[in-house]
Amino acid sequence: RPGWNIRKRRKNVRTKNSFLYFMANTGSHLSNVILSFICRTVFIYVLSEEYLGVNGLFGNVLTVLSLAELGIGGAMTFHLYKPIAEEDERAIRQMMNLYRVLYTCVGAFVGIAGLALVPFLDIFIKDRPDIPGLTFIYLLYLLNTVCSYLWGYKRAIIDGHQKSYIGTIYNTIFTTIQFLIQIVILLVSRNFIAYLLVQIVCSITTNIAVARKADRMYPYLKENRKELPPKETRRSIAKNVGAMSLHKLGDVVVNNTDNLIMSAFVGIVAVGAYSNYQMIQATINTALNGVFGAFTASIGNLGVDEENRDKVYHVYQVLLFLGFWLYGFSTIAFLIMFNPFILAWTGKSNLVFSMPIVLVYVINFYVAGMRKVTITFRDAMGLYWYDRYKPILEVIVDMAVTIVLVLKLGTIGILLGTLISAMTTCFWIEPLVTYKYGFYKPVRKYFFMFAKYTATVAVVGGFTYWVCSFFSIGGFAEVFLKLLICIVIYNFLIFLLYFRTKEFKALWAQATILLANYKNRKRG
Repeated sequence: RPGWNIRKRRKNVRTKNSFLYFMANTGSHLSNVILSFICRTVFIYVLSEEYLGVNGLFGNVLTVLSLAELGIGGAMTFHLYKPIAEEDERAIRQMMNLYRVLYTCVGAFVGIAGLALVPFLDIFIKDRPDIPGLTFIYLLYLLNTVCSYLWGYKRAIIDGHQKSYIGTIYNTIFTTIQFLIQIVILLVSRNFIAYLLVQIVCSITTNIAVARKADRMYPYLKENRKELPPKETRRSIAKNVGAMSLHKLGDVVVNNTDNLIMSAFVGIVAVGAYSNYQMIQATINTALNGVFGAFTASIGNLGVDEENRDKVYHVYQVLLFLGFWLYGFSTIAFLIMFNPFILAWTGKSNLVFSMPIVLVYVINFYVAGMRKVTITFRDAMGLYWYDRYKPILEVIVDMAVTIVLVLKLGTIGILLGTLISAMTTCFWIEPLVTYKYGFYKPVRKYFFMFAKYTATVAVVGGFTYWVCSFFSIGGFAEVFLKLLICIVIYNFLIFLLYFRTKEFKALWAQATILLANYKNRKRG
C-alpha cells in the first residue's frame, strides 16, 4: 500500500504539472501569436522582401551551427529524470555542473565557427540584396545564438521537475515586451539593426531570469559548482550524446537547410516568401508542441520504471490518436487557407506559392507531425542509441535528392527532397526502434494505425477541401469562412468515425478531469 500511495501521488503530480504547463503554454501562445502577427505585418509593410529573406537565411545558418550542441540537451535531460525522481540533490547538482561546462564549450565553438563563416556569406546568397551593414546584421544573429548557451541550460532542471510552465511564463513576459518595442521601432525608425538589438536584449534577459529562478527554487545548485558526475555516469552521457549528435545532424540538415539551398539556387526573395509560410506553420507547431510537450517530462518520469511499460504504451496510443486528429486538421486547414491568407495578409502575389508547392509543404508538415509522438517517447525512454545511424542515411538521401531536384524543379524540388528522405528513413526506423526496445511489441501495429489515420485524413480532408472550393470571395472574409467550414466539417466527421474507440474515450476522460481541476482552482 505505501508503494501504491507513492505511485498515485506521483501520478497526481504528473497530471497537475501537465495541466499547469498546458494552461501556461496556451496563454503564452495566444499572446505570442497576436503580437508576432502584428509585428510581422508591420515588418512586411515597412521593410522590403529582401529583409524577410535575410531574416530567414541567417536564422537557418545559425541553426546549422547549433549542430555543435550535439544533442547534449536531450541526453542531459534524460539523465536528469532518474535523480529528480529519486530526489537525489547531489546527483542533480553534479549533472547541472556538467551541463554548464558542456554548454559553455558549445557556446564558444559556435561563436568561433560563426565568425569563421563571415568571409563566405556571399556563397549562401544568389543575388546579394542592397541592405546596408549585412555582415553586422549577421554578427548580431550570431551574438544572440551564442548567449543562449550561457544561461539557457538551467531551464532543464525546472523542466525536469515537470514545471515547464515557469519558463513559459517568463518567456511570455519578455517576448511581449520585445514585440511591443520592435513594433514601435519599425514604425518610428524602420531600423532593422535596432529591431535585432531589442531581440537580443530580451532573449538574454529571459535566460538570466529563468536561471535565477532555478537558483532560488533549487539552492543546492550553488554548492560545490566544480563537482561532476562519476566517470561511469559521464561515459553513459557521452554514449548518449554521441547517439543524439547523429540525430541532431539529421534534424538540422534536413529541416534547417531549405532556406540555405533556396537562397543559393532560387533567390533571396523566395526565401522571404517561404519564411512567411514557415512562420504560420511555426505558430501552429508551437501550440501543438505545447500540447505534447506537457507530457514529455511525465513520460520520462513514468518510463524509468519498467513495470509501467503497458501504461506507457497506452498513453502512446492515446497521444498518437490526438496527434492524428490535431495534425490532420492542421494539414487540411493549411492546404485550404495558406494562399488566401498570405494574399489577404500581405497583399503581394509574389509572396504566394503555387498549389503544388503548398501541397508538398503540408504533406511534409503532416509526416513530421505524426512522427513527433513516436520521437517523444523514443527520447523520453532513452532509445536514441538504437537508431543512431538513421540520421546519416537520412542526410545522404535528403542532400542528394534535394540538389538534383532543385536544379530541375526549383522550390518544389527542395520540399520533395525533404519528403522523400523522411519516408525512406525516419518513417519506418523510428517506430521500429520504439516498438522493439521500448514497448516490446511488433511494429506492424504502428503501420496499421498510421495507414488508417492517414487514409482518414485524405478522405475527410479531401471532402472538406471540395466543399471549401465553392467559396471564393477574397480577403479575410474568405479565410474566416473556410476556417469555419474546416472546423465544423472535419472535426464532426472525425468525431463520428472515432468516438467509440478506446483512444477517444481515454482522451475524453482526461479532458473531463482537467476541466474539473480547472473549475476547482477557479473556485479556490
